[in-house]
Amino acid sequence: MNGRIETYPRLDVTPESSEILLDGSRLSFSGEEKVVYLVNKPIGYLSAMSDDRGRKTLTDLIDGKIKERVFHVGRLDQDSCGLILMTNDGDLANLVSHPASEIEKTYVAGVKGILDDRDLQAVKIGVTLNDGFKTSPAKIRLLRSEGNFSKYSITIYEGHKREIREIFKVFNKPVVSLVRVSIGTLSISLVPNPGDVKRLSRKEIDLLSKGAQKRTPRKGNNL
Repeated sequence: MNGRIETYPRLDVTPESSEILLDGSRLSFSGEEKVVYLVNKPIGYLSAMSDDRGRKTLTDLIDGKIKERVFHVGRLDQDSCGLILMTNDGDLANLVSHPASEIEKTYVAGVKGILDDRDLQAVKIGVTLNDGFKTSPAKIRLLRSEGNFSKYSITIYEGHKREIREIFKVFNKPVVSLVRVSIGTLSISLVPNPGDVKRLSRKEIDLLSKGAQKRTPRKGNNL
């Protein structure tokens, strides 16, 4: 694959962007029907197609539910749950995941502690994370609070590693639960239970991709 000899039988690859040779012949996946699935990833699964340490992966989750050879678009932490896209359409995957597309991704975060008004305003403007990354402006609102626990709805437009957790870490508020509840026009109501899988209709795919295309020209240097 891509000039290297691979021997691992369940290697995580992206067919659309990888050159895969078998006995010197290039394998082509272009004849496959393009499909997109919305998956509700439970806690405890890696956002990967394989793992050399034997941990549960998306391959285990979709076994018997998706027959096509698909790959995941973006990631969720092992300790996070909620929506993730899986597809064999490389063009759509690139469009949705590219920073310039600014696809809205909304999460519900359970947090130890409560942000004050100044903290909330900082998130809305953009904060500098501990690794030096400056986040883009986000939407955030308090859903409820009880004692030293609170829940927030937070919407971001980029995909920096562990971004939601790192945002709250800036304010010394540990995230104890994290659920991705929407990706663009797609809501978790389409797959309400952990482990649910839904093949998207042509209309749902078109709405998702059109949302990305509308945003792309507006801001091409998001990261």
